[in-house]
Amino acid sequence: MLLMKALPFAVLSASLAMVACDSGSNSNESRNDNPVLPENPVGDGSNIAAVETAEDLMNCTESREGNMAKVLSENAIYECVDERWSKVTVIETLPRDTSSNDISSSSDSSSETSPSGNSSAGETQMSSSSMNSDVSSVRSPHCFEPWHGNEMVYQILTGYDNGSGTSGYWYSFGDDADGGMSTIVWPVPAPATESPDVLDALIDFCGGVCGTFELAKGSLTYDPYAGVGFNIAGVDENGYPTTVDASAMGGIIVTYSSSMGATLELGLGEEMDRSIGYDNPFVVLPKNTNGTVKEFKWSEFKQAGWGDVEITGEEAAKKLASIRFRVQGKDGSKGEFNIKAIKAYNPSDCAAFVPPVFSSSSKNVNSSSSKPVSSSSIVRSSSSGENAVGIKPIDSFETWSGADGMERISTGFFAEKEDGGYWYEYNDSEDGGKSSIIWPEPLGNEYDAKSFLPVIDIYGGVYGTYQLNAGDLPYNPYVGVGFDLAGHDANGNLVLADASSMEGICVGYYSDAPITVEMGFGETKDRELEYDVPLARLPKSTAGTYKEFKWSDFKQAGWGRGEKVSGEQAAKTLGSLKFKIQEKDGSTGNFNIMAVGSYRNGNCSVLSMVPVLP
Repeated sequence: MLLMKALPFAVLSASLAMVACDSGSNSNESRNDNPVLPENPVGDGSNIAAVETAEDLMNCTESREGNMAKVLSENAIYECVDERWSKVTVIETLPRDTSSNDISSSSDSSSETSPSGNSSAGETQMSSSSMNSDVSSVRSPHCFEPWHGNEMVYQILTGYDNGSGTSGYWYSFGDDADGGMSTIVWPVPAPATESPDVLDALIDFCGGVCGTFELAKGSLTYDPYAGVGFNIAGVDENGYPTTVDASAMGGIIVTYSSSMGATLELGLGEEMDRSIGYDNPFVVLPKNTNGTVKEFKWSEFKQAGWGDVEITGEEAAKKLASIRFRVQGKDGSKGEFNIKAIKAYNPSDCAAFVPPVFSSSSKNVNSSSSKPVSSSSIVRSSSSGENAVGIKPIDSFETWSGADGMERISTGFFAEKEDGGYWYEYNDSEDGGKSSIIWPEPLGNEYDAKSFLPVIDIYGGVYGTYQLNAGDLPYNPYVGVGFDLAGHDANGNLVLADASSMEGICVGYYSDAPITVEMGFGETKDRELEYDVPLARLPKSTAGTYKEFKWSDFKQAGWGRGEKVSGEQAAKTLGSLKFKIQEKDGSTGNFNIMAVGSYRNGNCSVLSMVPVLP
């Protein structure tokens, strides 16, 4: 059966199913010095799994009666008897540190369904994987960029997006399809309709994806659960996750806190999950209320064993659809969690990474909730000529501040038409959209009918109200403002600039929505790149802030199948810089670009960022 319960603020993208079985004990074997198990220590030994500490033992339920687990820190075997984990033998084969508090076989399971005793062991010890110095044998490049919730970044840039732009967005799931009544209570109010703004607010508030889980069994025959996850490649036109070979990542590193033990599991898409009896490879995330970091190689993800089809973590990584954080426990269990950071086990190498090519059926997702990536969704600036010519070096890019009342940005050089450095606007009307920017003052003066000076002079920057209307668009609508570095030659061709000496840019702004800063090369080159131009992201800031980016921080999103261009390469042939707002149909809000400077010589950080409101 298919579970599709979405966060009120997130893109619905998970295809999940559960069996009437507890997630059970994890077989998280990664040490080379694992104690040698005696033959048939208790029972037939067929269900022995390994965990690091007794704290890691998950739910001991009726469905797991008789199952056993090896606790590495104690050289001990535990057995699930009468819904309690009981120590049944101690392994003497290899000596280990036994300083962890002993756990009595008569201890009752706590509400977290782990044995009673000193919980500090589970909170202070790193996972066994983090104690291994060897790295994954997979050395192919990938472009999974580290995600940190405290950086106000709302999408995980996986590098594997299928062209739909839906990868890396968090969603929630629960047990309601099978009769459960578990919920996650979010710390920020949710609107009546889905909106990315709520996701932004949640991450801004928590510095991650956080909530309070309330597990309610309802009519379930197994322990209730709830969780959050994200898709690696995104979803197809029917809303089902696309699978991708993510083995080059080597594994996953997660920073989190949780008042109850949880699991991190590999989703393979509904069809594959069903074929393996929903016995998906997973690892255990021990309870930790203070926050911790756990590292896992793909080889450490193990099945619980209830399914009939075996699949290793490495095999699952080659057909990966999603990564899911699940909390499962006794009826009535409550607690809090926060997923604070996610990154790949192996370092990324975006310069060498070649994104996979997906079939055309998954290139465009006709969904109002999906992020646009088709070539038609990218800006075609009216100020950019069809052909880009020449390369002029930048002499000195002077920091521009709207508070000075200057309309033109002094980029350091200008082409024959002397139109470089002037602000212009653009929108999605060329492809059927009806989005617009409402300016608080009429544009134009006696010299130029499109002059931004009336707005800049009064509002201390390029201030406007965006109103997004998809019209006939198959993707999310957008508007934006930008300027050309050099401008156009006498024939109307965009002149390219070598902006390497700038080293990057700094921006002072505020905005009710995230903004992408995109590097443009003229229409011809942009089209060759399938409009997959290097970009950087400005998070939403309603109070006013500034951001600094080196050219190396500008990355292609990865959907284009054309040439791969780094930010440093793009800076050598730069035509324009564009600030784009792209959100769901009907979104509206204000923005103000108040300062732009070079990374090397700019002083955006000392400028007053107090927003000027109408």
